[in-house]
Amino acid sequence: MTGNLRIISTNEADEAVLDSSDFLAALPVGNLQLQGRARVARTSNAAGLKLIEGEWPNPRVLTACVLQGHNLTSSATWRLQCWSGVGQTGDLTYDSGTQRALRRIGWGLFGFGLVPWGSTVFTDWERAFSVLWFAAIAARSWRITLADAGNPAGYLQAKRLLMGSYFEPAVNAEYGLELTWREDTTQQRTQASTLRSDAGPQYRRLAGNLSHLDAIERARFMELCRKVGMRREIFVSVFPGTGSTQERDYALLGKFTVMPDGAHGNPASWQNNFTIEES
Repeated sequence: MTGNLRIISTNEADEAVLDSSDFLAALPVGNLQLQGRARVARTSNAAGLKLIEGEWPNPRVLTACVLQGHNLTSSATWRLQCWSGVGQTGDLTYDSGTQRALRRIGWGLFGFGLVPWGSTVFTDWERAFSVLWFAAIAARSWRITLADAGNPAGYLQAKRLLMGSYFEPAVNAEYGLELTWREDTTQQRTQASTLRSDAGPQYRRLAGNLSHLDAIERARFMELCRKVGMRREIFVSVFPGTGSTQERDYALLGKFTVMPDGAHGNPASWQNNFTIEES
């Protein structure tokens, strides 16, 4: 399901009651609801099917699901099912079916002897994500089923789970979109003038402009900004659903580092800029 820039700003998964017997007590499934990189959720092993179940006290409208910062391999599959009632009962309102969690590198990028067979666009990346985009549904409860029995780590692991409705303007971000890799590495020259580096973590910075918002989109985007501020994480994907390196590069979980500025560009449209850094 491809489209324009999409932002998941309200993470309904953070409000759900999660349940799973497949995760370690020290790294429980509830860690999927915590912001930041420090804590992860990890299963006790990689064998069989691993379930994550959740429910809300009242129905929530969903159009997306993201499992972020996971260690799933190119052989892994996942499935999302949603129900109208609590405890995975009632009408089945959505079923993604069993799908590959990651798309493998296509012939245009694959090079024999250069990358392992079955590599994905996330091979050698510190953090991978899997995402489902779908038409709006209402759900009280849900289940995610993961399978990756051959995972070389011997366990399945993820950092964040996001579920919610995405904002998508009719016109994509303006040309001139900026994407930069940054890192907290410090450098200093020795007395012999060798440049030494004290390695720090890497992160991405995405900056651009939505220049053709109509009145309804302007109102939705400004309300989105008010609610999340610079405090809460959002998931943004500029080229959703393509399964390409472009989608990988221009999709991240992050925060606004400055509040977006809005302007009335012309009588028919508004514009808002944004700067988001990976969290």
